[in-house]
Amino acid sequence: MYVAVTGKGKAKVIQFCEQHRIPKTNKKKTVVIKTIGNYETLLKENPNIIEELKEEAKRLTIEKKEKIPKTNLFRFGHSLVNALWKELSLDNILGEDLSKSLFALVVYRLGSSYSTFLENRKTPFISLNSLSHSEFYDVLLQLDKKTKDLIKCFNKFFDKKIKRDKNIVYYHRGNYIYNSYWKVLYGLESNNFQKGEKDLPFNMNLFFDSYGIPISYHLSLKEDNSKNKLEDFKKNFKNSKLILVLTKESEIQEKGSISSISFEDLSEDIKNEILKDNKWKILERDIKTNEVLEKEKVLDIKDSKLYVYWNKKRAYKDYLENNLKNGYICLKTDENLEDYEISNIFQHSWNIEDKFKITDVDFSKRHIQGHFTLCFICLCIIRYFQYLLGDNGKVFIPMIYANKAISNPMIFMKKVGNDSSLYPIHLTNSYIKLSKILGLDELKEEINFEKFQDKIKMKLEKLNN
Repeated sequence: MYVAVTGKGKAKVIQFCEQHRIPKTNKKKTVVIKTIGNYETLLKENPNIIEELKEEAKRLTIEKKEKIPKTNLFRFGHSLVNALWKELSLDNILGEDLSKSLFALVVYRLGSSYSTFLENRKTPFISLNSLSHSEFYDVLLQLDKKTKDLIKCFNKFFDKKIKRDKNIVYYHRGNYIYNSYWKVLYGLESNNFQKGEKDLPFNMNLFFDSYGIPISYHLSLKEDNSKNKLEDFKKNFKNSKLILVLTKESEIQEKGSISSISFEDLSEDIKNEILKDNKWKILERDIKTNEVLEKEKVLDIKDSKLYVYWNKKRAYKDYLENNLKNGYICLKTDENLEDYEISNIFQHSWNIEDKFKITDVDFSKRHIQGHFTLCFICLCIIRYFQYLLGDNGKVFIPMIYANKAISNPMIFMKKVGNDSSLYPIHLTNSYIKLSKILGLDELKEEINFEKFQDKIKMKLEKLNN
C-alpha cells in the first residue's frame, strides 16, 4: 500500500492505493483502497500529512500481510524430478543458477503450461521458487545454447538405463504456426487458427525410440530449406531404419510409416472383416456381466498390416457425435512390426504437438528454440517415468499416471507450540513406485521437517506457519 496524490488543480485528492500484477503479463493495475480527502485542504490543516500517511500506509500493509493465512499444505512430487535431475548431473552441464531456474520451469511445464511460473500455484511445490518474466525469457535464450549438450546427456543416460532397439527409430512430423495474437502453437490443420500479420510458421520432427522416449528433434523455420536440412539430420541415424508416425487421419500414408486411418474411410470389404467376431483379442471385460469393454485385432491387407482397437466408451461417444467411427481406432503400416509395437508407438506419439504448445506467454522468434528444448526435456522425463511405471516398458502406462505422481503428493504441516509435524497425503501408487525406483525413502506417517527432507533427498527451505 502507498500514498498517492491524484487529480488536477483544486480537485487533487490524497488516496491509499495498491498495485497488483495482471496475471500472465508484465502489466500492473492500480487499485484505490481509500480516498483520504482533498489535497489542499488536508495540507493546510496539517503540513506533515503526507509523511504521516506514508507511515500509516506502512502500518496497514504490515497488518494486512499478517492477516493473510499462510498455507500449511505443500506439494512435493517434484522430488521425483529432482532425483532424476541429480542422476543426470544436469548441474554440471548447465551450471547451478541455470539448472535451478530450469528445474522450476520443467516442473511447471510438465502440466503443459507456463501459467504458474510467475506464482507457484495455490498449493505450492515446496521450496520451488517462481520466476519473473525476464528470468523466464533469459532461461530460454540460454537453453538454445545448451541444446546439443542436453540431448547428448539424456541419450547417454537412456542408453545405460533402457534397452533401446537402435535398429529402428520412429519420428513424428509436426507443422506449427506461432501466432503472437493467440500466443499459442497450432497444428496447421487446427480449426481454431486465425491467420495474423505476425505468424511464424515452422516444422518440428521429433525422433523417439519404441518406448516413446525422445532421442532428438529437428526444428526448422519455413523460410529455411527444411527438407534438405532434415535429410542432413537423418544422417545421424544412418544405421537405423526410420519409421514415420502419422497421427492425423487426413494425412496420406507414406512408405515406411504408421498412420491413422478412419473406420468410415475403409472399404466395405475391410469393414466387414473388422465387424466379424473372429480374431479379436479381448483386453478387458466387465467383471459382473462379462461384457467386452476393450478388444483388438490385426488384419493383413496386401502389403500392409491393419491394427484395429475397439473401446465401448469410445463407441458410445462416437454414437452420440454421429461420426460413424463406431468406437474403432485403425492404424495401418507397411512395416513388419509386432502387434503390440504398433499400438504402443501410436499411443506414445498421440498429441505430441500439444506437448510443445506455447501458452500464456508472448514469444519472439529467438525464444522458439529454447522453448522446444525445454519441452524436449519435459517429454524425456515424463516418458521415462511412464517406462518405469510400466515395469521397464513391458506395459504401456498412460501419461496421466506419471503426471499425477508429480502433482498429487502433498505434505500437511501442523504446528503445536514451537514444534511442527508433517503428514504426507495423496500418495498415489505411481508416486510410491517411482520413489522406490529412484531411491527415495518411504513416507508413511507423521514426520518432522529434517527427516522429511532426508527421505525425499531434497534440500528444502525451512517451512514457516
